[in-house]
Amino acid sequence: MIQSPHSRVLAMAGVAVALLLNSLPLAAQEARDPTVEPAEGVSGGSLPKAVEGMSVLVRGDQSFLMVGTRLYAPGDTVGSLQVRRITETEVWLHDGKAQIKVPRFAGITRKTIAAKPACGVAPATLCQDTPP
Repeated sequence: MIQSPHSRVLAMAGVAVALLLNSLPLAAQEARDPTVEPAEGVSGGSLPKAVEGMSVLVRGDQSFLMVGTRLYAPGDTVGSLQVRRITETEVWLHDGKAQIKVPRFAGITRKTIAAKPACGVAPATLCQDTPP
């Protein structure tokens, strides 16, 4: 097999480019847990370090704050924060100076929708479910 000087130069250039690309650090994003809410979505700054990755567990009618593998009931302390109240949409913490309200789901608000009137309640109203 006869190689021309150009093919040898191209092969050496290819090896040099491959070595250069392997030695450069890649600027990839750090892998994120999709089950944990992003910290920048919380209003009023980021989450306190003691409750990053928190979730709520309900047993019977008692709610618990779950941080890592530990359960905290209202009145318990998580780091330097005391758990005051755990509701469906937020967790209330106290740091000794002020009360901190941490929403469980950033960007999601709960609102009540008015109930539709029952069919036949008023004689002039039509039911929404029946065709005219």
